[in-house]
Amino acid sequence: MEYLQEAIKTLSHAPGVYLFKDQSGAVLYIGKAKDLKNRVSQYALRDAIGEKTRALVAEAAHLETIQTASEFDALLLEANRIRQYQPKYNVILKDDKSPLYVLLTISEKLSHLFIIRRSDIPKRLKKDDALFGPFQSAYVLRSLIKRLRYTIPYCTQKRRSGISCFYTHLGLCNPCPSAIAALPSGTEKKRLTRQYRTNIFHLKHIFSGKSSVVVRQIEREMKKQAQANQFEDAALSRNHILNLYRILQTSYDPMRYMESDTAIEDIVADEVSGLFSILQAHIPAISKLTRIECVDISNTQGQFATGSLVVLMDGKKDTGQYKRFRIQRKNAPNDVAMIAEVVTRRFSHPEWPLPDLLLIDGGKGQVKAALQALNSLHLSVPVIGLAKRFEELIIPQGDGWKTIRIPLTSPALHVVQRIRDEAHRFAITYHRLLRSRGFDTIVAT
Repeated sequence: MEYLQEAIKTLSHAPGVYLFKDQSGAVLYIGKAKDLKNRVSQYALRDAIGEKTRALVAEAAHLETIQTASEFDALLLEANRIRQYQPKYNVILKDDKSPLYVLLTISEKLSHLFIIRRSDIPKRLKKDDALFGPFQSAYVLRSLIKRLRYTIPYCTQKRRSGISCFYTHLGLCNPCPSAIAALPSGTEKKRLTRQYRTNIFHLKHIFSGKSSVVVRQIEREMKKQAQANQFEDAALSRNHILNLYRILQTSYDPMRYMESDTAIEDIVADEVSGLFSILQAHIPAISKLTRIECVDISNTQGQFATGSLVVLMDGKKDTGQYKRFRIQRKNAPNDVAMIAEVVTRRFSHPEWPLPDLLLIDGGKGQVKAALQALNSLHLSVPVIGLAKRFEELIIPQGDGWKTIRIPLTSPALHVVQRIRDEAHRFAITYHRLLRSRGFDTIVAT
C-alpha cells in the first residue's frame, strides 16, 4: 500500500490509463480514468473497495500511469493495453463477465454493429469484419455508441424487413439498410448502400483512433454541398463535425501513447505551437504562450453570478493558480459588465503573474469589456475571445475585429477549447454551490 500512497502524490487531475504491476513487473490490472488522481486514490480507501480489489492492491507492487489528451483516448488505449497484456485481474474484477467488444460486420454489404462478449467472437467474426476491444466498462461503451449515432447514423435492426426502422424518423438511421434491402437493383440502391457503408467505415476509423480522418472526410463533403448550393445539407454536415469533436475531444491515435513515453508532452507542445503560429500573424505583441488565462461567467438571470479564472502553463492545467470570483453586481443579467468586473478584480493583483494571453469566453462585446478594464488599469495584455457557435477566435485589430475559424482538425483549436471548457466547469461549479446555499436559506426562512 505504501507504493500506492507515494504514487498518488505525483498524479495529476488528467485523463489516462493506469497499470498495476507485481514485483516482477507483470501487469495485473489495467484501468482508465477521466481523472487519474481521483480514480487511483479510491484504491487507497480500504473501506470503499471490495475484497477482490483489496487482493489486487495487496499483490501489486508498482503503479504505472499513462496520461492522455482525453477520456476517449484513454478508453481506446485501455482496450489496446488489455489486448496486449491480458491481465488476470481485468477478468476477475468483472464478476466473471467477459469484457465487451464492438463488431462491425463489414463482410456484409449492409453492415451491422454489434456489442458482443468474448465468447461470441468465434461464431460472429468473419473475414473482413472489424473487431474492437476489449472494453471494460459497458456503461461507457454503450454511452459512446449512443452519442456517436447522432453524428454517424447506423442501424441496430437485426432483421432487414424492407421497412425503414423507427430510428430513421429521428435521424439516427439514415439511410436505413432495411429500406435499402427492399429496393430493386439499380443506381439508387447502389448510391444508398455506398452512403451507409461510408457511415460504417467512419465508425471503423473512430474506433481505430483515426477520428481526424473522419472529420476531414465530412469537411470535404460539406464543401461539396456548399458549392452545390445544398446549404441545409452543408449545415447538417457542419453540425455533425461539431458533435463528433465534442465526443472525441482532442482524440489522437492511441498507438501514439504506446510508442512514446512523452506522448502527452509532445501533443500539448504541438497544440500550443499551432496556436502561437496562428495568433502571431495577427497579434504582434505575443512573444510566447507559456501562461494562458481564461475568464468565464456563470449565472441564472443575474442571480448567484460567479466568475472563474483558470490557467494553462505550457498548455497544461495549473489548478493551483485557479481563482473564483463572486460577482458583486446584484441580480443584473449582464455578462459584458460581469466580464469587466472579473478582469478588473483579477488584474488589480500585481502579485499575480501576467498572462501571455487572456482568453474570454464570448464574442466582441465581452472582449471589448475586457480590453476596457485592462486599459483602465494601464495594462497591455493580448486578449482574444472564443465564440461558441462556430468556435471562432475573435481578435481585436485596431478599431476593428478579425475573426478566425480554426479548422476542427487543427491541434491549435484543442488548446482554446480545453481552457474554455475548464473555465466554464470551474465557474458553474461555484455558481451551483452559491445557488444551493441560496435555496437552503430560502427553505430555512
